[in-house]
Amino acid sequence: MSGAAREWWDMDDVLQSLRIIVNPRESGSGELASAIRSLDEVLGDQEKELRGRLRHFLENRSYAKALVFLEGGEPEKGTCGN
Repeated sequence: MSGAAREWWDMDDVLQSLRIIVNPRESGSGELASAIRSLDEVLGDQEKELRGRLRHFLENRSYAKALVFLEGGEPEKGTCGN
């Protein structure tokens, strides 16, 4: 599998995890904890491959901002200016 194909697969996983975290009432038992673990693993395994702002949002657990960013929107700026 090429690097680009792997990145898209991982981004699909990231999006799914973010949607579970942002809307936990729509998830099943154990899915919230699994989604958080998944994002922590992506951050740890691929830190250098993640876009700067996405890495920032995940490191700071700004999951709603990360989701808006990945869906093409512009997240509201926080106290850090991002």
